[in-house]
Amino acid sequence: QNIGGNVLQITDFHYDKDYNRYGDISILCHNSLDGKPREDVGAFGNYVCDAPEALVRHAVKNAKYTLPNPDFILWTGDNVPHISGYNEEYVIDALNFTTSLLKSTFNKTQIIPTFGNHDYAPGNDFPDNGSSIYNRTYELWKDWIGPDAKETFLKGGYYKLNFKSATFLALNTNIYYNKNKATFTNSNDPADQFQFLEDSLEEARNESQIIHIVSHIPPGSYEKVPNFPWMPPQYNQKLVNIFLKYASNIKWMIFGHHHSDTFHILKKGSIPVQLLLICPAVTVGWQKTYIFMIFFMTFRVINYDDQTWDYTDIKTYNVDLNELNRNPSVNWTLEYSYRDAYNLSQINALTMNDLLQKMKVDNNLFYKYMTYYSAGWGPKIPDGDIRKGQLCAIEYTDYPSYYACLGNGTTNATLDLFLIILITLALIL
Repeated sequence: QNIGGNVLQITDFHYDKDYNRYGDISILCHNSLDGKPREDVGAFGNYVCDAPEALVRHAVKNAKYTLPNPDFILWTGDNVPHISGYNEEYVIDALNFTTSLLKSTFNKTQIIPTFGNHDYAPGNDFPDNGSSIYNRTYELWKDWIGPDAKETFLKGGYYKLNFKSATFLALNTNIYYNKNKATFTNSNDPADQFQFLEDSLEEARNESQIIHIVSHIPPGSYEKVPNFPWMPPQYNQKLVNIFLKYASNIKWMIFGHHHSDTFHILKKGSIPVQLLLICPAVTVGWQKTYIFMIFFMTFRVINYDDQTWDYTDIKTYNVDLNELNRNPSVNWTLEYSYRDAYNLSQINALTMNDLLQKMKVDNNLFYKYMTYYSAGWGPKIPDGDIRKGQLCAIEYTDYPSYYACLGNGTTNATLDLFLIILITLALIL
């Protein structure tokens, strides 16, 4: 039994208020175009659609049951479903629903929220000099993030929070997303967030503060397929450089966005210096990548030493959607624990890099990782370029090393692989 602190991380609700259990699965389980009901696709959702209200409520209810009084909650964005053409009111409506649900369920708990790339209208297009959505979201979250966060939040959707003897930098890395089409007032440092990040980390170093990074999109590349970077090279490298400079001062690096259960390593040369933990999603969903892959729905509990802030365990909880649709009383249960599954005495950049090196040569271990990667659905082991894409993205967060790992930045991608990338883009990004 762990003695110390416990934190809930929950991410990627992708709440779809227009989900209809008798809807058309070819159009995200929305009302059919001919107005006729289809067969029941599930009260709590379907694997080809986003999360209905019933699933979001069930997830939060079970998170409360699992961890009634977390020290705090890391809520890492994406509340809007994978649709297009929505407006500001749609975004605020989704944010208001999820905010109100978390606030009423965990009414005595500090919550640290961040934007996801879908939490804007038009989707992905976060500006760097203020907006109505920043203003209105601040009003929703101000009880959590406080008045000191207002200036930076209204400018670019990011902020600093001091809580429990630590400093949290809640970044808006969606600004750097390669699908962001907003016109920046300062393209070298959009919203002055790089300067804010470096100043905050320098201050933490000088004052020997514990400091954490929390955001939606991590630097680096998507591990599911090769050649899938998240950010333009100049923004990714700037983030990597800052994180490397202050790696010894940063304690946690927590992200969402991928919908998969994975981790990435930040290396200085060949030395692992930071661990990026990437939490899987609440939303249901499948992705046709190298194989048909289902992602079960999840939330995460982080156990830590409340003196040192070292991780003592990372636990993922999940539920089988088909079971839940058959029996609404089914609870979310522990899928696995980092310590137990991987036989870890510590969880940090060094031990997880050791695990990665073993995964490269031990197919049984790699299969175990891939099973957890999909939050419980057991895929076959990827091979060839797809395997390389998975392992290289985990090991190298900077693009030059990542592309060198892939092999001079190229793979023998076939037409099928390009179709895979397009399908994946449509489904999760």
